[in-house]
Amino acid sequence: MKVADCMQKDVVFVSVPGTREDVLLLMAEKQINGLPIVKKGTKTLVGIVTRTDLLRKADENQLAMLMVRDPDTVTPRTNVKTAAKLMRDKKYRRLPVVDKDKLVGLVSIPDILGAILEESGEYDDKSIEDFVNHQVIAVWDQTPLPLSYMIMEMAGKHALVVVNEAGGVAGVISVSDYIRLSEITVEENVSKTYSGTDQAVEWGWTSKDFLIVTKRLLKLPNVPVEQVMTKSIINVTEVTTIPECVRILRKNDIDQAPVLSAAGNLIGIIDDRDLLGLATEVE
Repeated sequence: MKVADCMQKDVVFVSVPGTREDVLLLMAEKQINGLPIVKKGTKTLVGIVTRTDLLRKADENQLAMLMVRDPDTVTPRTNVKTAAKLMRDKKYRRLPVVDKDKLVGLVSIPDILGAILEESGEYDDKSIEDFVNHQVIAVWDQTPLPLSYMIMEMAGKHALVVVNEAGGVAGVISVSDYIRLSEITVEENVSKTYSGTDQAVEWGWTSKDFLIVTKRLLKLPNVPVEQVMTKSIINVTEVTTIPECVRILRKNDIDQAPVLSAAGNLIGIIDDRDLLGLATEVE
């Protein structure tokens, strides 16, 4: 199977020259976390930018300085298993697809898992049990939203499980939710980027209601997570088969899901990246 058989052809992208605001607005509008970058007026790929790049280079506003130049790419003729290996080894979620340096598509982990694991039949009787991550990062449902984002960032996660006072699973909040909920504001008097380790900012139950990105702010409402979390929890169990798990994740456009025991207790998280290695093994 070739990348052309499973790639996305209608790709959202940004152009250089451009700015941080251009990317933030598009990410918020499309609820996406990464974008290919092309030369203005062309489809020539020159870079890629992700949410992590924006936070890592918080003092930079110009897109040309924010983006990762000359990113790894595949072509429509690349074998899907080759793309899967590259994504697994480099920890990518997506790869630009180019033909003669022109952007023609994008291939992501869900695209590959759907094309290989759902259809191969090789894992129809195998459960996800061996791929469940039992180290779960959870927050109380009354945690202020900006503080929950900070916890997610420090933990290096893309989503948090939200628990109620009784310890039960109440919901989930992910990177996409934060992007959707954020608004971009400008404060010309802000000249420093604060992080969770800066003693100049006291993060607590009355923490500031914004995340500072130099003079451009990702403003989050200072409300309990409970008010904005996803309450309709999409979950699986340890006995869910691999193809069924992939179908559930793709159908609901999520990259991970809580794993519950037969009694309904939270026992872990399944992440689509943990299944990527299987896609390289299918004959």
